[in-house]
Amino acid sequence: MCDEGQSCDQVEDDQTDFRLSLLDLPIEIFLHICSFLDASTLVHGLSLVCKQFNDVLKDDSLWKVRISHMCPYTDYPILSPDEDNELFWKLSCVALEKQTSLWRKEDSIEKLSLSNVQYSTIDGLLLMQNGSICISGARDRSLVCWKLPGEGSEKENVTRVDLAHDGWIWDLTSIDNIVYSCGWDQSVKAWRLTNTGLVKFMTYDMIVTGALLCITSCPDLDLFATGSSCKSVLVYDARRGYSPIARYEPHKMAVVTLAMNSQFILSASEDKTVSVWDQRARKTINNITISHTRFPMRIFMQKDIVYVGDNRSYLHILDPKKDFKVVKWYPTGHRKAISGVHVAPGCLITSSTDGTVRIATPTDPPRHLVTLDSNYGEIASIDYSNEVLAVSGTEGIEIWRPK
Repeated sequence: MCDEGQSCDQVEDDQTDFRLSLLDLPIEIFLHICSFLDASTLVHGLSLVCKQFNDVLKDDSLWKVRISHMCPYTDYPILSPDEDNELFWKLSCVALEKQTSLWRKEDSIEKLSLSNVQYSTIDGLLLMQNGSICISGARDRSLVCWKLPGEGSEKENVTRVDLAHDGWIWDLTSIDNIVYSCGWDQSVKAWRLTNTGLVKFMTYDMIVTGALLCITSCPDLDLFATGSSCKSVLVYDARRGYSPIARYEPHKMAVVTLAMNSQFILSASEDKTVSVWDQRARKTINNITISHTRFPMRIFMQKDIVYVGDNRSYLHILDPKKDFKVVKWYPTGHRKAISGVHVAPGCLITSSTDGTVRIATPTDPPRHLVTLDSNYGEIASIDYSNEVLAVSGTEGIEIWRPK
């Protein structure tokens, strides 16, 4: 019943006026509600609803606290981020939360086994086209293109190139759809990735006296570089034919791994050093001794940080802002040499000749998430793309990817 002098319509209007929304809540209650939502929903959903939500959720302190709760007793990031990246903390929180959830839930990852095609250790491994294609080069001199099964496909599609090199294939890299392989036959070969597999179209004969042990590329500049057992590093422009545009010898022993970007080439050697080559100045600007008792095995370079794994399972952090000096180092938990390092948003991946892959957070110190065991013995190489992890060993490859 309505009171005298007051219509039912007026009562309904008054009730409507007292309805609350999220916009009317105290900020403390709003943030408490947000704590039950995942970071991706907050960043890519709720913060886009209105200006008020965006103003509340753009505060960096909110995301720093959330990261500290997720990774207690650690610092993030390992090195200070660029101050001008206003999305850094938001996107970092999303990535950390996603990777932590992904690797800790056994039913969220599927595992594929690729075998019975190559019959020796697979040292060269490369993921392409967002992790849908895997290229592998082995000591039996074969080069294999695996098209991984997708929706509606139960089995991978495989094409093999026999005797792709005259010696062991040791490493792979790519620029767009061109794959570059190097081996103990002192040559680099270029292969075009087609719908039917790999087609060879060029051979780069190196003027070196030893095996080529590593290769890397900078797709932005169409450059690739290869390192040899005779201490040399050769740099090629993929658009200019067969001759190197630079050759230098920064080490006293074999060059075992390389990394490059548009500014620098980093090479690591059995002489226990990492050398930094300035691409613009065309000269070596620094040689860093990693340790007097260990030598570097793998390098992974990002713009503001470099990771170096050594032969005694330690991970070293180099700071480009401090002339690439070693500023931190950590035990990884592996029992033998590091055979692979990859860092992606939200996760740090290391592999070892002990036959394991360890997934951790890229924090100081790294926080262990999960250990993966290989069924193919000592791990020779890893690659990671679009949340797809490829791991190679003797006669086979294992793939971990989200379901």
